[in-house]
Amino acid sequence: MDQVPAVVRSVVGEAGQYPAKNREAIGRGFTQANRYVAKYFETVIKRGQLNTHLPAEKLASLLNGMLLGYAVIEFTSEFHQLWQDRDDFLENLVTLFLQGAVSPSSEVSPAFSGLVPFEPVAIAEKVADLPAPLVHALLQRAKKLGLQEYAIAYVLFGAGLSPAELCWLERSHHISDPHQQLLQITQGAVRQVPVNQWIMGKRYGSYTRNPLTQWLRSRKDNQPAMFLNQAEQPLSEGNLLQQWQTISEGFLTPDGQEPAIGQTQQTWCVELLMRGMTLADLQILTGWDATRLQLYATRAREKAALEQAIRLDQKA
Repeated sequence: MDQVPAVVRSVVGEAGQYPAKNREAIGRGFTQANRYVAKYFETVIKRGQLNTHLPAEKLASLLNGMLLGYAVIEFTSEFHQLWQDRDDFLENLVTLFLQGAVSPSSEVSPAFSGLVPFEPVAIAEKVADLPAPLVHALLQRAKKLGLQEYAIAYVLFGAGLSPAELCWLERSHHISDPHQQLLQITQGAVRQVPVNQWIMGKRYGSYTRNPLTQWLRSRKDNQPAMFLNQAEQPLSEGNLLQQWQTISEGFLTPDGQEPAIGQTQQTWCVELLMRGMTLADLQILTGWDATRLQLYATRAREKAALEQAIRLDQKA
């Protein structure tokens, strides 16, 4: 739409003068575009094991309506203060959908057959971290698949990034020396995040030689993006989900489900709390609010209690 602003202005200003057949054709075009987006949403929702507060088709309708509304306002008016620029609009739109439209998979009462009441993601999220043997098995599978797959799995489990944050990474965002390895996050909550050497009790290289540095050193292209698709273009979230599906295929969580990519971030958070990190420090690393992190603190206490009970039983 940004490339054809005149068309948008024409549709808004002259639609009432079009014959009925023209308006019908425009309606069919909107419907077709909406079905295409809805089909994509259905795929992502299924792969991510998400519960949606609205059906995929309704989500697509809202998204397309907001995008069209943005275009109408942007191309027909000036000096408004609704958003700073296009990036500001899109960033907030993504936040609205991720935190207001979907939440990670959890049991939903059968009474809610359609619309589920709105619930902030911090309350709706269910912490389902992965056990250490499964984490190491996933990393080994990724290692066999290739350098990039291994690096992706390593960053997911070692830095606790979301899929969107991982896809936005560029090579210049990687900071490494013998004493530390960091990633600069430039989208959402801007911050630096450490990439751990140790993941679930096992060491994966050093700060200067590990799956991520090996991948970066193997690169012969000039792309600034840290991770690439098969066409050597920046990796999209859709590409990332496909790669994760290949990595996790055949594995099952203790709940009998295929591991979801969002569980890597949850595993990282719980592990850091188990290793002694405070909630205040984890809030800085994640950019999340304290209410959301309380769920992770509860899960860390549960795991600590289980470990203590096992130790006591072994002593007995």
